[in-house]
Amino acid sequence: MSEPATLSSAEPATDGTPPSEPARDPAAPSRLGAVLGVVVLLLGVATALLVGFLIKVGPSGDLRDVFGGGDGTAEARIGDCVAELPTVAGVEAKAADDARVVRCDSAAAAYAVVGRVQDPAAARTRSAAACEPYFRPGDDGYVLYRVGDDGDGYLLCLVRQANGR
Repeated sequence: MSEPATLSSAEPATDGTPPSEPARDPAAPSRLGAVLGVVVLLLGVATALLVGFLIKVGPSGDLRDVFGGGDGTAEARIGDCVAELPTVAGVEAKAADDARVVRCDSAAAAYAVVGRVQDPAAARTRSAAACEPYFRPGDDGYVLYRVGDDGDGYLLCLVRQANGR
């Protein structure tokens, strides 16, 4: 009768060579590969968010365009420029909630600020009389008024960029 054969990988081979390691399944993912995959995914998401942010900011570079809520002309001063506003005729008034200051050398610049009147009463009554001293004969003048929730307000006296100011 023959003796049963047993296999044992725990014992070193008798010929002096170290025991071989068990073969790995090449299809099994490694821990490093999983970590790299997560890192690549996070970088992709961050890149997509950054591109979306840059598109939203646009040429004005005004972060208020992205985060909203701000008055885009609150810091406007004489010599600044304002982007296109709704078209009005005569003494007509239209909402201009998206009015914003832009660089005067940008294509978006449509109006130049020639005066600023810090007068809440004039802003509340929408009186353009406070801007009359800032307009020259022949100017295509506009008045942008803002009244805050606290009742404070101001007027911006604007002329079309075509007036050469």
